[in-house]
Amino acid sequence: MDSKNFYNTISPFYDKMIDFNKNLDLRISAYKNIFPNKVKIADVGCGTGLDSIALLKNGHKVRSYDISPEMIKTAKHISHNYNVKISAQVGSFSEAASRSTYDAIISVGNTIAHLNKKELDEALSNCYKGIKPGGQLFLHILNYKLIKKENKRINNIAVKDNLAIIRLYDFFKDDIGFNILSFSLDKPKEFTLVSTTHYPHTSQYILRLLKKNGFEKVRLGGNFALKDFDEEKSKDLFILAERSF
Repeated sequence: MDSKNFYNTISPFYDKMIDFNKNLDLRISAYKNIFPNKVKIADVGCGTGLDSIALLKNGHKVRSYDISPEMIKTAKHISHNYNVKISAQVGSFSEAASRSTYDAIISVGNTIAHLNKKELDEALSNCYKGIKPGGQLFLHILNYKLIKKENKRINNIAVKDNLAIIRLYDFFKDDIGFNILSFSLDKPKEFTLVSTTHYPHTSQYILRLLKKNGFEKVRLGGNFALKDFDEEKSKDLFILAERSF
């Protein structure tokens, strides 16, 4: 299943899967340090609006993009619960960059893992074009070197509001199958199973593409505080890069 249809399918329960409220508080605090000044930011791969809402709560001007129309619809609905209004539209990295220029572009939530090597190169090139000189690019991807090393099929099991959500992997030679199994605890036989592809980009490969596309002053972190990334231990990779003047 392509990414668009994958996220269209899981949009009704995506916020349950990621524990929206808990992670919103974390994001609001983290972004105060990452972007201390109020600026114009594009959120690419915004999902149900978690990062966009956090940035709006911090006073930034935000434009949100996602390839899934259903995710966009859900994000606009959820934003009303937090007294902010999301300016969201269906779009990719290239579409975000072609519609305006920004002080920063973010892509959090493992979005870039859905891009193959050629697509990632194009995305970073488009981000460079869409960011003002001296602006920043903030990326997040899972640490696939650790995931492949551990070789664990089950990534996460969550139960909320009588709904079980299980995330699991299929390991192939060059990429990883990402699956989400969901079912009501009352009717477990009436399940939904959706699958898509993750491309396990390494930190070294992403750094190489960032340099190729003109980004400088790159910082790596294993968390939102951009501290302590260890390729052998960290579950996540966060990257903050600056566009040259």
